[in-house]
Amino acid sequence: MNQEQNEQWHYLYPEDDDHDSQGAVKGVAPQASPWFSGHFPGNPILPGIAILVMVKETILCGEGKKGKKVKITGMKKIRFRLPAKPDDTLDISYSALPGKENLTYSFKVSLAGQVMCMGAMLAAEAMNL
Repeated sequence: MNQEQNEQWHYLYPEDDDHDSQGAVKGVAPQASPWFSGHFPGNPILPGIAILVMVKETILCGEGKKGKKVKITGMKKIRFRLPAKPDDTLDISYSALPGKENLTYSFKVSLAGQVMCMGAMLAAEAMNL
């Protein structure tokens, strides 16, 4: 294996085993994560796309544990309020919004008790993943 294959982009740690419409995990991007490469030298900040990738993985994993196969098809109303630094612990939570024609998951990412990012991910049921 080369060095690139050994790099860990981020870690997700489940908080609980809820089997309803909600899920929560803790996420961390370590100092050595490729996410911080060039973003920004001397003042590393976790890119917004990295946060959204962690949210997506949280939803897919949480729904998968419930036997539901979904694929993310879009995002809306995304708001970034605070920056995340290397090794910050992010609290990532989501809930399925009831009564929507398409699957919609509202999410919130918090850092030290303050909302740093929020929005919604749109999804569709995946037939054969």
